[in-house]
Amino acid sequence: MDLKILSKWRGKYKTPREYYEKEYNSKYFDFDRYEAEINPDESEEQIEAYDAPRQQKEIIKCSMSFPYFCHKYLKILHPVQGLIPFILYKYQRKVIKDYESHDFNIISKFRQGGLTTLTLLWGMWRCMFKLDTQVMLLSKTDREATDIGMIVDRAIEHLPNWMKPKVDGKWNDHLKMFTDTGGSMKFYSPEAARGKSVTFLIIDEAAFIPDMETHWKAMWPVLSTGGQCAVVSTVNGYGNWYHQTFTDTKENRNKIWHVIELDYWDNPQYDDPEWVKKNKAQLGEAGWLQEVMREFLGSGDNYFPTKIIDALDKSTRDNYPIRKLFPKWANVDKYLELVNDDLDFEKGAMWVWKEPIDGHEYLIGVDVAEGMGEKGDNSCFQVLDTATLEQVAEFYSNSVPPHIFTQILNEVGLYYNTATIIVENMAPGGAVISQLQHDLFYENIHYEAKGKQEKPGITVNRTNRPIFLERLQHRLINTTVRINSNRFVRELQTFIFNPQTKRAEALKGHHDDAIMAMCMALYVRDGLLRDIPMGAEVPKEITATFKTEIYEEIKRELQEGAPQDFIEDPTDLLAPDKDDILPGVMFNYSRKYDKLLKEFGW
Repeated sequence: MDLKILSKWRGKYKTPREYYEKEYNSKYFDFDRYEAEINPDESEEQIEAYDAPRQQKEIIKCSMSFPYFCHKYLKILHPVQGLIPFILYKYQRKVIKDYESHDFNIISKFRQGGLTTLTLLWGMWRCMFKLDTQVMLLSKTDREATDIGMIVDRAIEHLPNWMKPKVDGKWNDHLKMFTDTGGSMKFYSPEAARGKSVTFLIIDEAAFIPDMETHWKAMWPVLSTGGQCAVVSTVNGYGNWYHQTFTDTKENRNKIWHVIELDYWDNPQYDDPEWVKKNKAQLGEAGWLQEVMREFLGSGDNYFPTKIIDALDKSTRDNYPIRKLFPKWANVDKYLELVNDDLDFEKGAMWVWKEPIDGHEYLIGVDVAEGMGEKGDNSCFQVLDTATLEQVAEFYSNSVPPHIFTQILNEVGLYYNTATIIVENMAPGGAVISQLQHDLFYENIHYEAKGKQEKPGITVNRTNRPIFLERLQHRLINTTVRINSNRFVRELQTFIFNPQTKRAEALKGHHDDAIMAMCMALYVRDGLLRDIPMGAEVPKEITATFKTEIYEEIKRELQEGAPQDFIEDPTDLLAPDKDDILPGVMFNYSRKYDKLLKEFGW
């Protein structure tokens, strides 16, 4: 491309427009008319036959208007129609305006919306007509990145010869150099992109890139000095960097990003009942909601119900603890570290929502890790009010050593009325139990029955782990446990049932430490309830399960259509006597000589 005309304003003027406004008093051509023009009268063949001044005029027009450049000169490959002109839809023009107005844009898009092509060709346009623009595209794998780079190769190939950029040998799968303007385009996976200079970063399908939060930390220092970034992705479940960043921005917790939301009906080709019907049939309900409707469904096979997780996420986001303790051992919060400065974010490994109450009993479920740092598991304990089933405190750290964690655990246990401490007695958990017993002399450690003997701590294995998890799942569904921690909810979002391993587990790169600590506390608490003698006074909070909407719905459905004499039978377990302490099957079951026992108040 002959860019001598552009070289005249290098150093003296910021843009070609400024050059022509100053030198020609805007009389050379009508910028505003060509900015909005979609179907120019002159054909490519006519311009090809013009002399250099007319070609230079076209170059200036293209440099001033990306839509003009697209409609008249760019060609893309359509999967059905083949090679076609790149005519922008209204929603695509809006996206470009957002790119020009905001430095950091995160897009939630429907599948096959042409956003990757649009964003990449806008970056190519900047490299062709703006000085020293360094564009980088990141994709999940190196192969995917270089495949996307072929869009640029095809667009350049079909430009008129007089407009094609000069190539001095540095034009390959990973690097495309624009010699005239000093621009470049790079195509890499996140691992290969470290250390590369960039002024405009494109992250394609960010929701599908593993460990994206770590890659973002590596790229941020380069962009924070004046770069731009566009994140183009469809949704992919909960808990990943894309989901957290998009959600935090929507809820005004992250002021860096600008959200762009695109719906399928924005595309005239898709705004058709037949298209909708066909795609719903092919994708299925879940696929339709995620791929087209942009709903953050669970990550394929979420163990905990999506609606429950959504409700907990909303209720805990602004449920700030009354105190945060042990900032020395706090994890780096990978989702909040780049939020606006006006957010009052205080670090602390331990979050406290309620102080201990005299007369209340507390349980502390403990999951111990080795304290290996950011990539390791977390040492976590959950403090649970035995009567109300409320999470009153939580400790969560991946850096605290086990011996210091034990001392913290000891003091917190004493603080909460010498709470019962339940520790998994495997690996580092065994060391914690030993230190609590023999060094700190803690007097209220949970013991597990092993035949005729008792062993301190609790064993979690392949057999009983599903039972522990079911306790939590049951409580969450029936809303009979009060969760206060958003850290805990984030683990719920990435906890799935893996169909390959046939096991409920955290997604790769995520953790379940807070979940398991809570499960152990609930399991032991329910075991204590089973040991309550008949007729004992029980706190009202314990009967909450029998007052939940789900329980009442089950009872109504079972009784509907049943014989009238059965419903009115005073011995019916679903319609207990008013003198009974509990209105359910947990304690109210028939026993031999039951009437005689009741006469003595047992």
